[in-house]
Amino acid sequence: MCLLDAVTKWDVHTICCSASAPDERHPLLRNGKVPAIAAAEYAAQATALHGALLDAATAPRAGMLAKLLDVDVHRAWFPVNEKILTVHASLISRTMGGCLYSFDVATAHQPIASGRLMVVFTSPT
Repeated sequence: MCLLDAVTKWDVHTICCSASAPDERHPLLRNGKVPAIAAAEYAAQATALHGALLDAATAPRAGMLAKLLDVDVHRAWFPVNEKILTVHASLISRTMGGCLYSFDVATAHQPIASGRLMVVFTSPT
């Protein structure tokens, strides 16, 4: 499942991506809506993409979302009246064993969720 549509900007510290707002075919749809906590999946995908760009990788590095920290969910559900989501992730630290990012997911008019996430790599580089 790939939720991101495009990388709009990136450098060694940050990545910004765009994604289509959820519709009735969204893979994380529950009872006709997408819960705002699904923003963590958007952020995790952005961080994986950032890592691949940093490593100039042709394939993603094996890893798993190990922890969500200080997550602030600004609403219960993704809004239905928006067209585009923005996903921002900023690298806080990165080691051979994993990385830590801060993130925020929003529409043009309202935040959805923000926080930090930790990824643990499951295989060495």
